[in-house]
Amino acid sequence: MFTKSLSEFITRTNYQDLPEEVSTAAKRAILDYVGVAIAGSQEPSGKIINELVRQNESTTEATVIGGSFKASCSLAALANGTSGHVLDYDDCLDFPHVGLGHPTTGILPAALAVSEKLNATGKDLIAAYCLGIEAYAKVGLLAREAFRSGKGWEWTGVLGVIGATTAVAKLLKLDEYKIMMGLGIAVSLASGLTRNFGAMAGHLHAGNAARNGIEASFLAGKGFTSCENIFEAPSGFYNVFTGNTNPAPQEEMEENIKALGNPWNIISPGLMFKAFPCAHISHFGVDAALQLRRKHSIDWQQIAEIEFRIPSLLQRVVSYQEPRTGTEGRFSLGHCLCRAFIDGRVRIGDFTEDRVKEPAIKQLMSKIKWVGTEQERGKGPFGYQEVIVKLNDGSSYDCRVDHPKGEPQNPQTDEEFLAKYEDCTSHAHYDERKASQIKDLIFNLEDVGDISQFAALLGK
Repeated sequence: MFTKSLSEFITRTNYQDLPEEVSTAAKRAILDYVGVAIAGSQEPSGKIINELVRQNESTTEATVIGGSFKASCSLAALANGTSGHVLDYDDCLDFPHVGLGHPTTGILPAALAVSEKLNATGKDLIAAYCLGIEAYAKVGLLAREAFRSGKGWEWTGVLGVIGATTAVAKLLKLDEYKIMMGLGIAVSLASGLTRNFGAMAGHLHAGNAARNGIEASFLAGKGFTSCENIFEAPSGFYNVFTGNTNPAPQEEMEENIKALGNPWNIISPGLMFKAFPCAHISHFGVDAALQLRRKHSIDWQQIAEIEFRIPSLLQRVVSYQEPRTGTEGRFSLGHCLCRAFIDGRVRIGDFTEDRVKEPAIKQLMSKIKWVGTEQERGKGPFGYQEVIVKLNDGSSYDCRVDHPKGEPQNPQTDEEFLAKYEDCTSHAHYDERKASQIKDLIFNLEDVGDISQFAALLGK
């Protein structure tokens, strides 16, 4: 019932069915992704994946972001999805009590590559992307009980392939049955482990989702088959990924199907566009440190102790108390907090091996006292974090952060949002005029008659 109803929704929904606010939100998300992927393509793991794709010498169907070449749709999506996740600066989708990872960086690279191959319109791309987000979200909500289970699988890679398959199936104009087949294939291609957070392999989750979403849809289009009701079938998606051996709850399936497009989850709860280039869980400490610096003019060298109060459920995440690489540094709550205290900002260039090993940062991190707190479930997926700073003169200041900058409850201003895009393209040394042209085309994407003309600008 769930798989069939989802496939029906995908089949019958087109661009003209999208409310204007949904289309507007999609364009904003696309710009955010493009900026982040451009910057990520010039980072070590972005360069490695681009070089691997280039060496394959595949058919030239789609542009590789940050590269001066094209590749097959699948390989271009692999590269572009990976680059979009490198900086952990890509958007997040969070519901009360559950965070569903990073949707756009798995969905959009697949949709963009196939749109370029098919010479699809901007409207086609927007509709496919929005449907991908909707499938990603509603399937994730069906499996929401897995969020706090510690199963070890990661939403971005697992749900990403479902969203990517949805988007590509829409672009290919697959019928309801073939979409069901594609989703069944996608679930067998879904993967990603949280244990790889802080390593390059974690970046691959998004690229793999994008590539596999394309493969699943093209296979289904050619008649490849799968289970017809993959999400609710015994030993299907729900049972395997939640670990619950009982049937998928009928009431929850019906509730999520009724909620398809009502509301569109790109609007409610909306996407988090990150204000800092690090893991979502690291944003709370960064935000607290910046607020304390601004309000009390704190000199980090006068700090005697930092009491960092975090939800007990996150204590396992502070494993990178002494990060060795920039990638580990993005997942180090202590490193990100101290970087904000010392510099008054956290930037893309802060996450290198040299920067995480600076004496000043290590000195301040040694003063952190970790305190786990039992919290009532709040509106966000990670609870709140609180920082209490004790200075050498005996004074003490504290700051609690429930929603760091960038979350829908505390969004960036338009100026801050655009500054992030400009900083990303500048970091990658993209020509300012080209970067501005890309931005203008995205904001008017519904008027673009052939995506290939837009995609060509994304190569370096």
